[in-house]
Amino acid sequence: MAAGGIRTPWRPATTRSRPATASTKEPAMRGDVDDQVLEGDAEVSAPPPPARSVIFLSHANPQQNTFATWLATQLAIAGYEVWCDTTKLLGGERFWSDIEEAIDAHAIRFVFVSELESNRKAGCLRELRLAFEAQEKHKIRDFVVPLKIDAFPFSAMQKPLVDLNIVRFDENWSKGLATILKLFEREGIPKSPLAGPACVAEWYARQLDRRRQIVVSDEVCHTNWFKLGLPKKVRFHPFVGSAESLEKRAAGFPYPHRVHGTDLITFAAEPEVMEHFGPDAPFKAAASAETEAFIEEADNALDIAPFDAGNMVTDLVRQAWEGALSARGLGTFELASGLAARFFKNGQLEKNRAYYRALHGRRAFRQVVGNKSKRTKEGQKVPDGFWHYALSASPQILPFPRLVLRHHVIFTDDGIKPWSKPERMHKARRSVCKQWWNKEWRDRLFAFTAELAKGGKSLAVNVGGGQELAVTMAPMNFTSPWTYFEDADDGLDETRDIELVEDTSPEDDDDETA
Repeated sequence: MAAGGIRTPWRPATTRSRPATASTKEPAMRGDVDDQVLEGDAEVSAPPPPARSVIFLSHANPQQNTFATWLATQLAIAGYEVWCDTTKLLGGERFWSDIEEAIDAHAIRFVFVSELESNRKAGCLRELRLAFEAQEKHKIRDFVVPLKIDAFPFSAMQKPLVDLNIVRFDENWSKGLATILKLFEREGIPKSPLAGPACVAEWYARQLDRRRQIVVSDEVCHTNWFKLGLPKKVRFHPFVGSAESLEKRAAGFPYPHRVHGTDLITFAAEPEVMEHFGPDAPFKAAASAETEAFIEEADNALDIAPFDAGNMVTDLVRQAWEGALSARGLGTFELASGLAARFFKNGQLEKNRAYYRALHGRRAFRQVVGNKSKRTKEGQKVPDGFWHYALSASPQILPFPRLVLRHHVIFTDDGIKPWSKPERMHKARRSVCKQWWNKEWRDRLFAFTAELAKGGKSLAVNVGGGQELAVTMAPMNFTSPWTYFEDADDGLDETRDIELVEDTSPEDDDDETA
């Protein structure tokens, strides 16, 4: 439920009334006053109290919109009349003027999605207060049903919730749903003939029409592929000696290279090889091949198959890229895949911002390093190092040369050295990047690569032999004949420093100090 309550008052399409006769009187609920009143000398019946049947779902908007929408539709499919601010009323036809009336007069259960934001947002806390007031006023037993959906600790919940039976969704949504359905069935919560799968399908169709209209229109779609300009020649330097000796002496060679048997494969020329190995190094005259021809046809004389030739050139490109980023002083974190995630260190860029040209040509920036905090089990926020946006690179040669860049977020204690525990890194990343949508990742990719190019259109890497590896620092695009309109997601506020806060359970604290 959004802070501040319902946005638009609900009004009935028609006004329905009942005859004020004893024959239409319904049994009074517990806590109701006697509905027999005297008006003059005649005894008449007061209007019966409205029947309660609505399951009212309260949650933090927008943080838990996805979960709330899922739960609301699942309850409606099961046959219940449910209200949630993301779906409005499903499976019913009741109307009310405001949230207070809905909770006080129509709700049979108040379901509270308990997590960090809902336990501190003013709108959520107001709804919770109204629910407890309605429970006391009408003597409705077990009116408030709290749900636990993440690692937010029990002890940090609002005090009235701690003593209630909490339905657990934090381990498995499907198990939590099964539990709450059993609870409603046991307590005899009435179902609505207007609810069911058809009701949800109709709601979804309306939402799709309103929020995500497919439109016939060209749209430029951005990829994470960056075009490569390969060096024209690859060279083979035959070494007179053992492969082991060549491997040892090649260590520290400043240009991308591979040792294949007793041959040094590189883009570099003989003068650069002699400069490293010494003028008396036992090398025979070098041979060379066109790089593209070597990838396609390989080299029979060196017993290199086309598949191996492609892998060799790919490795040379990877070395060139990694060498260029190391020369810029970027940090490195080795991923489980064996790739390296590269990141700017704290303070390496002014205000930790990278500048780029946005989609409409205006100059913009994105923060690529920032502070990270951790919320303790008592709910206090304490410093916990830094976050760093990072990229890993996978060169791909066929069917055309390109560099595939992938997003990561790396954490450090000092702004330089990554955390040593991969499981700690993974847990923090999942916790703090929940509000990073497509545009957050995309624009940081643009900013990061623009910073590497230093305002130019490409990054030129010296690979030796008077040659360069050219990486175009704008992504490859394609045009789709279709586009669609949808509501904008609430993302990060890029106008101020972005601090990422990790919310953990007490068990997490114990794990990280073990």
